[in-house]
Amino acid sequence: MVAKVAAWGNNLHEPRAGCLLHYDASASDAGAMEWMFNDPRCKVSYNWLILDNGAQLTVAPPNARAYHAGVCRPSSQSFTYKDANSALYGIAIAATDGDVATSAQKMAVVRLCYALFAHHGWSFKNELWRVTGHDAEAWPRGRKHDPTGSHPERPVLDVAEVRELLRSD
Repeated sequence: MVAKVAAWGNNLHEPRAGCLLHYDASASDAGAMEWMFNDPRCKVSYNWLILDNGAQLTVAPPNARAYHAGVCRPSSQSFTYKDANSALYGIAIAATDGDVATSAQKMAVVRLCYALFAHHGWSFKNELWRVTGHDAEAWPRGRKHDPTGSHPERPVLDVAEVRELLRSD
């Protein structure tokens, strides 16, 4: 399934530099899908949306520039992008601040990141920095809270945990 109304454009950065994790601020899977796939007012897109049960929906084709990042600046010297929407795959879980990703969502994110690492030949040992959160890349810093959320002690989606699961896979 590819979104009928979600916006995306031509990718400006090849090869990709990594994966940018998000939550979509939806109250439910149904709400997330309605907004992303059917509402013409929606101006955001991700490459993939992960539902509570772990289902992986393609919003924008993998080779497209999804509109998920807004203004960003690299969080480390390891990244060398100018346009985060093109450089980083957009991966969102259907959740809102205060939620915690389901086990199925976490494992789906890990499987997807694993496939992207394998596709690009990225190292599971030395390049886990390629998995980052919107909160780490958004400029100015502090502008976004996803995927961590506003309660870091109880993250919606924990980037460090995703990295650790990739390392141990």
